[in-house]
Amino acid sequence: MITLALDTSHAVGSVALATNGVVLSESRFGAPSSHLVELSLSVERLLEANHLTIRNVDRVAVVLGPGSFTGVRIGLAFAKGLAAAGKELVATGSLQLIAWPLVEQTGGFVCALIDAKRGEVYGAGYERAQTKRFDEPPTLAEILPARAEPLHDFLNAVAATERKPVAFAGIGALVHADTIRERFPRAEIAGEAYAFPPTSYLAKIGHLLPVFTPHAIRALEPVYVRASGAERKRLRAHAKEAKPDGR
Repeated sequence: MITLALDTSHAVGSVALATNGVVLSESRFGAPSSHLVELSLSVERLLEANHLTIRNVDRVAVVLGPGSFTGVRIGLAFAKGLAAAGKELVATGSLQLIAWPLVEQTGGFVCALIDAKRGEVYGAGYERAQTKRFDEPPTLAEILPARAEPLHDFLNAVAATERKPVAFAGIGALVHADTIRERFPRAEIAGEAYAFPPTSYLAKIGHLLPVFTPHAIRALEPVYVRASGAERKRLRAHAKEAKPDGR
């Protein structure tokens, strides 16, 4: 089982290859504005470096977001195109993927944070759940569902769980490290290696994830968590046009 994993949800895009859970290699590429071009080129170069072609790929694993609105759409469209060509498709969220390796290592409560700009973060919290079978990936128990909100509100939500977080990970955790340490001084702030969703880890566990049916693939959408800037403008314009009585 050869798995091609890809992530375009952040400024740093990434692709990785694995065979039956053994990672072959990983490649990263530049700014979100270049993801449309760089993704296909990076996949081609990665396959060539491993003496493979796209025909050898059995399964595609993609990150659904949240993150860059444009980047997530590019990655999902690319993955759906490969699925239409006969590849199996699996997926996970960016926050889940950031937390997954740390949850596997520690078994504790891990919070994943992405800088959402506008004074907000995308955040979620996970613990390790019981795995029913040895050939399943570590199962995550969702303690805090993904949300977009000011950091202070997210940290309040973490405290309200009455669980002690063992780590905060993701680019949002690095950006707001000082504030997080003030609130949770005993929690680890995971380093640069955990700043972005680890595509190599997704390639590693991709052969164990459930495969989408053709119908599910057609219905599959990016995970935005909050509306895009364009959508918020549309909603504001609609609200202005609405009559006071709501009709």
